[in-house]
Amino acid sequence: MRRHEERHGVLEDRAAVEVARTAAPEFEARVLRRAQELGLREGWQDAILRWHGRVRLLLAGAAVLALVLGFGAAAGVLGDGSRAVNVVWALGGLLGVNLFSLLLWVLATLLSGGGRSARAGVPGGLWLRLPSFFERSPAAADLPLALGGLPGWSRAASWGAGAIGHALWALALLGAAAGVLALLAMRRYGFVWETTILPAGVFAWLVDVLGGLPALLGLPVPDAATVAASGDAPMLEEAGRRAWSGWLLGALLVYGVLPRVVLALVCTLLWRRSSQGLRLDLSRPGYARLRPLLLPDSERIGVRDPEPALMPRPARHAARLAGSGGPALVAVELGGDVTWPPVAGEAGGATDGLAAFDAGRLDSREQRRDALARFGTRPPCRLLVAVDPRRTPDRGNLGVIAELADHAVDTRVWVLGGAGEAAESRLPQWREGLARLGFAPEMLILDETAARGWLEGRRQERMP
Repeated sequence: MRRHEERHGVLEDRAAVEVARTAAPEFEARVLRRAQELGLREGWQDAILRWHGRVRLLLAGAAVLALVLGFGAAAGVLGDGSRAVNVVWALGGLLGVNLFSLLLWVLATLLSGGGRSARAGVPGGLWLRLPSFFERSPAAADLPLALGGLPGWSRAASWGAGAIGHALWALALLGAAAGVLALLAMRRYGFVWETTILPAGVFAWLVDVLGGLPALLGLPVPDAATVAASGDAPMLEEAGRRAWSGWLLGALLVYGVLPRVVLALVCTLLWRRSSQGLRLDLSRPGYARLRPLLLPDSERIGVRDPEPALMPRPARHAARLAGSGGPALVAVELGGDVTWPPVAGEAGGATDGLAAFDAGRLDSREQRRDALARFGTRPPCRLLVAVDPRRTPDRGNLGVIAELADHAVDTRVWVLGGAGEAAESRLPQWREGLARLGFAPEMLILDETAARGWLEGRRQERMP
């Protein structure tokens, strides 16, 4: 995606950006989500799936070829049985090239810092590009280059190429072992070792050293007498032939197949760890353009959880303290153009004309907390809650009214500043919302006269 947009310009991505902004609030996660959406639209994801399929097909073909070549190498080394087999030369023919390539890989890995800065090299680049030869679409051509441009990909690719190489060598050696076993089962071979300048003790020592590990696996190893007899003439005795056959097959498995299998597993684990650590290079200019789109400074998230079917109703646990406080009035989220208190008076004291305590406007969380703390200490016998009918009742202001009613003996809601078309249109919503709180229809007061009459119903009540 990045390579395409750097070369051909930015794609139309409005819908993809909207989808990406629903992902986790991390820039890289949203970049990847956007790329996934555009990849589906542009057909790149299908090209990647086809590329993966071709890679698997090529690996399967290479595995079969490795087995066949290994079997052929065994047939070439042992021959048709018409001549004696030089055991040392046969072992060298089966393991020599393998050990040389293994030594080169170890040196390359050590010189590159143990894989910390390793590059995939020719084999890794070939494995990346080879599947694209079977499809000439632009998407397929860009895949190897896009993978190679990822930070840290060279290290991951080096371990991946190593895992593939070791696995193929293990299969080739398994094919050779299978070929050796099959030929030994179907043909009669005589074994011999030959030398012109080396003493016989060297071969006895070599056979003993190389046969140590196979012997632990239960494979037969020629003894000193068998080794000595094989130097004079081909070993034709059945016990001697079995000992040499077991030694040759065991050395091939222990010193050829086993190291390659272990290294293939190790490289696979390192490749997976390196692949999981791959990250996008978010410092590129193309990603800088996407940052304000995918991760804006502010974002309207709306209501994420559904509104409950039942609002919390006032428990009115303060009813047992009836008479402990006088009447009070309070305003919840009034508009700025609405005068408060409704008659001249000082906030925090009795109003002129309404014999009630004015708890003020509750517009902030701190103001609500202070009012609830005061009412919790001395709950009013009558509480008049003034609201602005031009505002839509929601869970926020209805919840505040429920909390206030919970701290009073009796509560009414006063629609203050109710003139205008907006106020009239929202009155049914206020009635419905208050009904969900358990307020009867008569508990909604629409005019100042009714509000004053309800508050003055008990003038003898003490003020808080």
